[in-house]
Amino acid sequence: MLQQKKMEMSSLKEQIEMEKIALSSLQTKAETKIKKAQEFVFQKDSELQAAEESLSGLEEVQIEYSGEGEIVEVTGSFNGWHHRIKMDPQASSGVIDPVGSRKSKMWSTVLWLYPGTYEIKFIVDGQWTADPQRESVNNGGICNNILRVDT
Repeated sequence: MLQQKKMEMSSLKEQIEMEKIALSSLQTKAETKIKKAQEFVFQKDSELQAAEESLSGLEEVQIEYSGEGEIVEVTGSFNGWHHRIKMDPQASSGVIDPVGSRKSKMWSTVLWLYPGTYEIKFIVDGQWTADPQRESVNNGGICNNILRVDT
């Protein structure tokens, strides 16, 4: 009986040693994964900080357009003329033209741009148009409005 208990104890000690080795291996793997995760977080934090620094020079710019139309968009050199940005009609912005025949609306949108000078154009119900109330430039027969963003 004593011999059997000694064998059981020996077997249990072996199991404990094997469990210790397995736990040690798991701990090493966990530490490696934690280190990789910390490096990843550090890298992403650096990228985020760089992005915040690059965005720090942006200025909020409100663009307005007054005229007829159901859908008004704006685009320009600020986005390479690639994307049309939908403008929102302002509440109770309907204004009767002095002639009394047309009703114009005030449209606006907010953009975040770096300081500089941009060319812009409005798209009113699918038709490209320059705002006659804004400064404009004529390049090769194409008239665009000027948008100046100051700091």
